[in-house]
Amino acid sequence: MVKTLDARTSQGSNGQQVLTPSFTNGVPLLFAQVGLQVSNPGTGIRTLFSGIVELTASQLPVNGDLVIVVYRGLGGSQQLVYATGTIVLANPFFSPCVLSFTGSDFNVPPPGNGQIVYSAYAIFSYNPNYSVSNVRLGPESFNATVYSDD
Repeated sequence: MVKTLDARTSQGSNGQQVLTPSFTNGVPLLFAQVGLQVSNPGTGIRTLFSGIVELTASQLPVNGDLVIVVYRGLGGSQQLVYATGTIVLANPFFSPCVLSFTGSDFNVPPPGNGQIVYSAYAIFSYNPNYSVSNVRLGPESFNATVYSDD
């Protein structure tokens, strides 16, 4: 039998205004972080997560790449558990650019401190000969639910 241990949401924006800070070319930007409480887990700990990031491409001078990465843990002990990406076209017809994702993390080791932390980063990369700003439109959300077997 499957047991739900915890579920959390991190919402940085509901999409009503341009977000700051803007992206720095190729630098990961933390847009969400959740700490899932795991007490008395059974075997087979696993996490299901989903999220969304939206950019405005209407003012982009050049195409770019948007990558989302999700890590488990904090600091030097972070472990990459998911990555996805898309091309952001510099064309008002294709704006806004929405990247939604769903992923999972299986066989999660039981945490010693009773908490599993997931951090979601967005990385926007583009030709460095151009200046790009004010592209973070939102929404930016991240959801995670952790399960185990009884």
